[in-house]
Amino acid sequence: MYALHITFTTTLSAEELHDAAYAFAEAVRTVPGFVAKTWLHHGSHHGGFYLFADRAAAEAYRDGPLVAGLHATFDDVEIRGWDVDEELGALTGSITRAAA
Repeated sequence: MYALHITFTTTLSAEELHDAAYAFAEAVRTVPGFVAKTWLHHGSHHGGFYLFADRAAAEAYRDGPLVAGLHATFDDVEIRGWDVDEELGALTGSITRAAA
């Protein structure tokens, strides 16, 4: 498993982003290797933790059209990739256990 943490800023509220976010969620669900996303927001900061089957799938997503759309639409887009420790995750109820 491999995770991406993607954040951005916008003047739009979570409520104002709802319909676009719903459409984005539908598109993300079809990405090869996608496992799950936890949606985040606090004030003008939005984003999420994305879980992928492997690093190759995460990097393909990062370099693909959905993330390009984030860069074109929002400010301060930041992306960080993370290796996932599935053994420790299993001890704490991580979604990686259910995805395996």
